Amino acid sequence: MTLYFPYTLRNSLRGLATLLVGASLLASCHHDTVTPVPVVDYYPLTVGTYRTYAVNDTLWSKGTATATAYQFREAITEQFSDAASKTAYRVVRSRRLSADAAWADDSVLVVQPLPQAVTLTRDNVRTIELIYPLQASKTWSKYAFTTTREDSVRAFDPTVGQAFTTPGPASKAYDATATVRDVLPASANDGIYRQGGYLQVFAQGVGPVLRRRYAYETFISQNNGAQILTPGVIQVGHSRLEVLIDSGKL
Repeated sequence: MTLYFPYTLRNSLRGLATLLVGASLLASCHHDTVTPVPVVDYYPLTVGTYRTYAVNDTLWSKGTATATAYQFREAITEQFSDAASKTAYRVVRSRRLSADAAWADDSVLVVQPLPQAVTLTRDNVRTIELIYPLQASKTWSKYAFTTTREDSVRAFDPTVGQAFTTPGPASKAYDATATVRDVLPASANDGIYRQGGYLQVFAQGVGPVLRRRYAYETFISQNNGAQILTPGVIQVGHSRLEVLIDSGKL
């Protein structure tokens, strides 16, 4: 499987930009009557709007799970130009314990729409969330703009453009979606001792409607260094599920 952003370009923003332009020119050579959906249609950005997510966090320790429920709100508060004079958006993430509680600011994100990608900066680390055109099973480098992180691969699921229904009591159906997964190394997701993953579902005209990250260990370490498998029983781990439940204007 060929990477959309080869590893050799990870530390070269100029090389990445050249690759993106080249891909666009190649795409224009095909006599295809179907116009790909712009990537920003799957991540709309309008100042003064928000998205609210129901969050379920679960922590495992010594085989015992502890669950916590709360809400996140991501409000787009400002449009500005970055150092390269490119448009970017300031997103304030707030947290509250319930629908009756007051919001408290949690963190600030920067989301930037590019001609062929959408990037997100959190804690000074920039990642590529989506690429254009949306294509089933296409892969790319998550940290193509970052030199301080080990490279990682992201990929579209084969279900690009298909319908998706979010789970939970406030479930909602979306007609056209794109699911993006992080492709983890075997050391983090061997399917036997460890399971891990991160996926996001983006809905056309809506944006991110679901995020799920998890990292489990299903074994017990003995004093002598031996590891005893406990199939189906998580000993240590963390899981977080975020589901969109509301959106609108501030």
